[in-house]
Amino acid sequence: MQRMTTKVSNQTIHEQFAHAFFGGSVKSLWVLLLAGVALLTACGGGSSSSSSSQSNGPLSGNWQFTMQSAADGSFVGKPSPSCTQTSGTPAPLCSGGFLLESTGPVTGGVVYSVSFPGQPKCSDSSGSTPVTGSLNGQTVNLTVSVGAQTFTLQGTLSTDGSTMIGTYAVSDGKGCGTAQSGLHWSAVSVPPITGPVQGSFHSTAGGLLLNQDFAVTGTLTQGNNIGASNATITGTLSFQGYPCMTDAFVNGQISGSSVILQIIGSNGLTVGQIGKPLGIPGDSPAVFENAGGGFVLHGAANGASGNGYAVTTKPCSTTIQIPPDLGNVCLQLGNATACTEPILLSPASLTFPAQAVGSAPAEQMITLTNIDPSGSTLNGLQINNYKNLTSGIGGESDFSGLPNFTEHDDCAPQGSTFSLGPQQSCSITIFFSPQQSCPWLPSGSPPSSSGASPSQCPFPIIAQPTLAVVSPKPATGDGDKTFAVAISGTGLSAIVPSTPEIDFGSEAPTERSLPQHLSFTNQGSSAVQILPAATPCTVPFNGKQPALLPRPLLPGVISGLQVDATITASAPTISYTCDYDPTGKEPNFQISSDTCTGRVLAPQSSCSLELTYVPQPDTYKTEALNGPGLDYFLELNTLECTSSTTTDCEIDSGRFPVELKANPPSPLRMSPGAGLEFGFQPQGQTSNPLTITLFNDPKDPNSQTVNFTGNLVKGDYAETDDCGASLAPGASCTLTITFTPKIVGFDPGSLTIGYTVQLNQFVGLRGTGQ
Repeated sequence: MQRMTTKVSNQTIHEQFAHAFFGGSVKSLWVLLLAGVALLTACGGGSSSSSSSQSNGPLSGNWQFTMQSAADGSFVGKPSPSCTQTSGTPAPLCSGGFLLESTGPVTGGVVYSVSFPGQPKCSDSSGSTPVTGSLNGQTVNLTVSVGAQTFTLQGTLSTDGSTMIGTYAVSDGKGCGTAQSGLHWSAVSVPPITGPVQGSFHSTAGGLLLNQDFAVTGTLTQGNNIGASNATITGTLSFQGYPCMTDAFVNGQISGSSVILQIIGSNGLTVGQIGKPLGIPGDSPAVFENAGGGFVLHGAANGASGNGYAVTTKPCSTTIQIPPDLGNVCLQLGNATACTEPILLSPASLTFPAQAVGSAPAEQMITLTNIDPSGSTLNGLQINNYKNLTSGIGGESDFSGLPNFTEHDDCAPQGSTFSLGPQQSCSITIFFSPQQSCPWLPSGSPPSSSGASPSQCPFPIIAQPTLAVVSPKPATGDGDKTFAVAISGTGLSAIVPSTPEIDFGSEAPTERSLPQHLSFTNQGSSAVQILPAATPCTVPFNGKQPALLPRPLLPGVISGLQVDATITASAPTISYTCDYDPTGKEPNFQISSDTCTGRVLAPQSSCSLELTYVPQPDTYKTEALNGPGLDYFLELNTLECTSSTTTDCEIDSGRFPVELKANPPSPLRMSPGAGLEFGFQPQGQTSNPLTITLFNDPKDPNSQTVNFTGNLVKGDYAETDDCGASLAPGASCTLTITFTPKIVGFDPGSLTIGYTVQLNQFVGLRGTGQ
């Protein structure tokens, strides 16, 4: 269901929601939902009062209804999380809602959905209508009219007022249904969802968070019963250790046992949702029902997993970008224990300090403990095998094919099941010996295991699937039996560039930019040879045919330094197209003053080169038409360690450590270049200013006055300039930029120069907070 504004009428919302609840594909003639499923606060209905009153009479309150489907297929609906179905019988109809009763008369609300595809007179429709009735002693009579159809429910209220049971009849629908009688129905009273809650959220969306549990605490308050189809719920929740959010407000509604809550961040924006209507694939309303000695709000029922929670905002900002998440929530009230997980993995995650590629393994320990609240022995436990989260081109590691992580435990022989008695523990040891610093492919937005730009390297290596323990115990409140620990570490390559990115301004065809300096330093403990020059990248086959990056990299096969234009995976190699212009017969990024190619770099020694941007005719025309400038990569190929090559080598040979960018065609020239490096700056303190000079080149093929439309700065940077509204040919002006980091760590940004001639110009901004 799409989120709706409060300007939409309650009637329209009820219709749309009921239709979404059954997905518009019901096989029946009629589908009736008594008293509706939970609606968002924006949908109206319910009360905003913080009182948890259910009103006075024995029928007053929130009820969860189950209605038998007819044998001829009438009233067949999709199963609800709160429904149970007998094999071979039509699915029962389940819904919930509120009734008001004082001294006999009963009122309330209903939400219905009708579908009869076989008859033109009865197209899919839904809406809301009142419930009326009476209570005489323990005898209950309820009536609902939907168009020409009347539903009459007769039954008995239990002596403790907690349940109703009886039969119902349906009048002749006059072409929109069949008359029925003697069909069974029942209802269970649902108490207010008010008070402190605690439990967990179990991530199921995959990636770094897969099968991790995060503790949740908070308080929920249910609003007054006003006889509508739902009542409001407000409150606060705290997610402990969860990277997508911490503290949040919740605002939503309950109807019967179905709950939908919007999760609102501290900035007032909706950041997620607990419960979604049926009909949205993979998701279901959260269920509030009796389990484990008390009432529990969870995202699954009857042992079946269902996504009861979703983060609907942009990816979480952490060391590794995490995409929008899904999962199961379980929150218990009172004395309930259903949300208490049977096992504990401590710590909940492992992060290894950065260490050199190929260094001796570091180790950390995880303790697995049986904390089942029932005090039972857990039998049939099993530790899952796991693989490293890399691009998967050549095995565990992109480069050596060896694992970055290994595991040893004293729980059981590898792959075997084992048992743990109450409070009994066993130990799992994880060993980390990094075999790479970054994936082969230098692309990915957001960065991921299959591609990270040089500015994001070294990129954390993740064990994926994360170390997981599978419990055969019947599903807990969230329906999940697998419990995971996230494991990550970082590998450091020996040869490190002075900058991860070099940015060039715009140049006219065959003009040469000012040279930009780049150095490489061997920060390892052993000498490393950069491969000598070779021909494949200087003149690719036929000038365009992609070349292959073989494994292992050996002298004479590929150049030590080369610029690549396009790079794609082609297991077990990489397919690349060199920077080479068919018309100009030259590369766009030209290497000069090279002291690196073919050199053996001793530990802590450096080499250097200069790069110049010379746009070639064919490339220039393409960029003039398509933009937005060049984005190529400098490939560093060193002698690769193999079983027979063990000296002057490194494991992760064949990396793309530096990104080379150039602005699209423009009469504007930038000096000293289109990138600024601010280095390390204390968090919260403003750096010394750096400047870039803009010059409107009168010799440019498109020379004309440049009219500025405004500059856009992204990141923790600020910009001022003396450029005014325009810049005439031959004139220049100055941009001044400062850096005030808000974070600790690499903190990139950008400056976009907007103007009315051709394409915008860009300046890369890089700094590190400390």
